[in-house]
Amino acid sequence: MTRLTITLRDEDQHFIDSALKSGRYHTESEAVADAIAELRAREELHQARLKDLQEKVSIGITQLDQGQGSAWDANAVKVKGQALIASRIKP
Repeated sequence: MTRLTITLRDEDQHFIDSALKSGRYHTESEAVADAIAELRAREELHQARLKDLQEKVSIGITQLDQGQGSAWDANAVKVKGQALIASRIKP
Protein backbone atom coordinates (compact mmCIF):
# COMPACT_ATOMS: atom_id res chain seq x y z
CA MET A 1 0.00 0.00 0.00
CA THR A 2 1.23 3.49 -0.83
CA ARG A 3 1.11 6.38 1.59
CA LEU A 4 0.26 9.78 0.07
CA THR A 5 0.03 13.20 1.62
CA ILE A 6 -2.58 15.49 0.08
CA THR A 7 -3.96 18.94 0.76
CA LEU A 8 -7.75 19.30 0.84
CA ARG A 9 -9.91 22.38 0.66
CA ASP A 10 -11.63 23.06 3.98
CA GLU A 11 -15.05 22.20 2.55
CA ASP A 12 -13.75 18.86 1.29
CA GLN A 13 -12.31 18.01 4.71
CA HIS A 14 -15.64 18.95 6.32
CA PHE A 15 -17.43 16.71 3.83
CA ILE A 16 -15.19 13.76 4.70
CA ASP A 17 -15.59 14.48 8.41
CA SER A 18 -19.37 14.47 7.96
CA ALA A 19 -19.22 11.15 6.08
CA LEU A 20 -17.16 9.66 8.92
CA LYS A 21 -19.53 10.97 11.60
CA SER A 22 -22.53 9.54 9.75
CA GLY A 23 -20.92 6.10 9.86
CA ARG A 24 -20.83 5.75 6.10
CA TYR A 25 -17.05 5.40 6.26
CA HIS A 26 -14.83 4.26 9.09
CA THR A 27 -11.66 6.04 7.98
CA GLU A 28 -10.62 8.92 5.78
CA SER A 29 -8.81 6.40 3.59
CA GLU A 30 -12.09 4.56 2.93
CA ALA A 31 -13.77 7.80 1.90
CA VAL A 32 -10.93 8.75 -0.43
CA ALA A 33 -10.79 5.23 -1.89
CA ASP A 34 -14.52 5.45 -2.67
CA ALA A 35 -14.02 8.84 -4.32
CA ILE A 36 -11.21 7.44 -6.45
CA ALA A 37 -13.38 4.47 -7.44
CA GLU A 38 -16.11 6.91 -8.55
CA LEU A 39 -13.56 8.95 -10.49
CA ARG A 40 -12.22 5.80 -12.15
CA ALA A 41 -15.75 4.69 -13.14
CA ARG A 42 -16.53 8.14 -14.53
CA GLU A 43 -13.30 8.16 -16.54
CA GLU A 44 -13.98 4.67 -17.92
CA LEU A 45 -17.47 5.76 -18.99
CA HIS A 46 -16.02 8.89 -20.60
CA GLN A 47 -13.46 6.84 -22.51
CA ALA A 48 -16.13 4.37 -23.69
CA ARG A 49 -18.35 7.22 -24.91
CA LEU A 50 -15.39 8.86 -26.64
CA LYS A 51 -14.46 5.60 -28.38
CA ASP A 52 -18.08 5.14 -29.52
CA LEU A 53 -18.16 8.68 -30.89
CA GLN A 54 -14.84 8.22 -32.70
CA GLU A 55 -16.14 5.01 -34.29
CA LYS A 56 -19.32 6.75 -35.47
CA VAL A 57 -17.32 9.64 -36.93
CA SER A 58 -15.04 7.17 -38.71
CA ILE A 59 -18.07 5.36 -40.18
CA GLY A 60 -19.50 8.69 -41.32
CA ILE A 61 -16.25 9.72 -42.98
CA THR A 62 -16.04 6.36 -44.76
CA GLN A 63 -19.62 6.73 -45.97
CA LEU A 64 -18.91 10.23 -47.26
CA ASP A 65 -15.77 9.01 -49.02
CA GLN A 66 -17.90 6.35 -50.72
CA GLY A 67 -20.40 8.97 -51.91
CA GLN A 68 -23.10 7.89 -49.48
CA GLY A 69 -23.67 11.38 -48.14
CA SER A 70 -26.88 13.27 -48.70
CA ALA A 71 -27.80 16.93 -48.84
CA TRP A 72 -29.23 18.49 -45.73
CA ASP A 73 -31.05 21.70 -44.91
CA ALA A 74 -29.57 23.69 -42.03
CA ASN A 75 -32.88 25.44 -41.41
CA ALA A 76 -34.72 22.10 -41.13
CA VAL A 77 -32.15 20.93 -38.58
CA LYS A 78 -32.62 24.17 -36.62
CA VAL A 79 -36.42 23.80 -36.63
CA LYS A 80 -36.20 20.17 -35.49
CA GLY A 81 -33.77 21.14 -32.71
CA GLN A 82 -36.02 23.96 -31.51
CA ALA A 83 -38.99 21.59 -31.45
CA LEU A 84 -36.99 19.07 -29.43
CA ILE A 85 -35.95 21.72 -26.93
CA ALA A 86 -39.52 23.03 -26.67
CA SER A 87 -40.81 19.52 -25.97
CA ARG A 88 -38.41 19.21 -23.02
CA ILE A 89 -39.35 22.53 -21.44
CA LYS A 90 -42.17 22.16 -18.98
CA PRO A 91 -44.48 25.18 -18.61
